[in-house]
Amino acid sequence: MTNDSQICRFAITALFIFAMPIALAQNLQTKRLAQAGVSELQVIEDSITGDEIVDYTISLEQSQILSVDLQTSNSANYFNISPAGSAEALFIGSSEGQVADIPMASSGDFVIRVYLMRSAARRNETANYSLAISIGAPEFADSLSGGPDFWLVTGVGDGDALNMRSGPATRYPVISKVRNGQTAQNQGCRQTGDQHWCQVRLSNSGTMGWVAGRYLVETAAPRSPAVPEGGPVGNGTPFDATGSIPCSTSEGQAPQPCPFGVVRSGPGNAGIWIALGNGNERQILFESGEPVATNSADELSFEKQNYSYQVRIGDERYEIPEAVIYGG
Repeated sequence: MTNDSQICRFAITALFIFAMPIALAQNLQTKRLAQAGVSELQVIEDSITGDEIVDYTISLEQSQILSVDLQTSNSANYFNISPAGSAEALFIGSSEGQVADIPMASSGDFVIRVYLMRSAARRNETANYSLAISIGAPEFADSLSGGPDFWLVTGVGDGDALNMRSGPATRYPVISKVRNGQTAQNQGCRQTGDQHWCQVRLSNSGTMGWVAGRYLVETAAPRSPAVPEGGPVGNGTPFDATGSIPCSTSEGQAPQPCPFGVVRSGPGNAGIWIALGNGNERQILFESGEPVATNSADELSFEKQNYSYQVRIGDERYEIPEAVIYGG
């Protein structure tokens, strides 16, 4: 794994398209939902095992928004959305995630299919899931649809913190805490029943999740850290932090300061670009607190010593403080 796209994979969703699974007739359940039942919000608690599939069918009018989100005990459990009787999916969960807001281009019946990926189905795994379904008006407040680029967190009580959750509802687990005054990049907002939720990326840490929209107000973009003279260019994404780290680029060379820039994607996940001179940059990808890939063909290895990583790439050496990866 040595090319630029692999270095940036923590920030890019890979678009692998999986065909909708085919089940034996006895393993396919069909359930029709009354439109009145999801005009506000309906949460369905159920489970599937192996090659079981559940199709929820609902009748929708043109221009309505079908909002669906899935919380599950099994990471191989997804849902797809398609017009009834059509093989063309409007939403494919395995490539697009667990939250969908689909505007209806025409009236008719639509199917929400809940399933396990083939590998999990073959192992006869079980998924306990919570599927939330509602119908409403468009609520896409992302920067491409007229919404702000950045939010400021405000209105949280003194000494308290805003819960960041893994999905757009209180039934999803808390993954982080957000304080008054923090800025966050807007990733899009939606309605879950009568609650307004926004997906955000926290400035500095890169942590992504969902927060209650009533605690967000529009704000200006935070000032990006200055890139040191001769510093790296990166991949075009603004750096969360810049500075210099001790490095040596050949065997026996004494360590010298090398300018770097880092883009973080939540605790332990980061891409680092290190300027080596003459326009050359060494790229290192960290996942779950460990370096896992580089743009060099040489072997990558590391040791953790106290609060820093001693990274070796062929004859190159880099001392990367833990704070570069995690922030702080």
